[in-house]
Amino acid sequence: MKFDCKIISIEGGELGCSVTFYEKLQADKFEFEKKISVDKIMHSIGTYLSLNRTYPEDEFEKDYYYIEVSDFDKSGDLKNFTADLYRNKFLMEFNNNLFEINFDTDNSTFNDLKNMLLKIANESGRLTIHAN
Repeated sequence: MKFDCKIISIEGGELGCSVTFYEKLQADKFEFEKKISVDKIMHSIGTYLSLNRTYPEDEFEKDYYYIEVSDFDKSGDLKNFTADLYRNKFLMEFNNNLFEINFDTDNSTFNDLKNMLLKIANESGRLTIHAN
């Protein structure tokens, strides 16, 4: 899967963290989307890749890592992946699938992206950050 990313969503909180790359810009059209089908909503989102880490609720649980992709057959538990982060590209190999996401972002967003991907790759995969 290869696409040009228009927006990167980086979220972190008490329950977990995530990074999502979207091919299309997301508009706040809640009233409009209530009136269209699920298929049309999914098509309006376009291609995306989301990497997620959920923190445990108590000391008996472990962190949960998962990947969600617009091609749902490629979604699932996020284990044993390799990824490379460049200044304008994210490459990831997971379950014999190659994901290539091109993006253009400012230094602040890139640093946030780098830090969040390091949290997500913590125990689930290998992330290499390339300086240039």
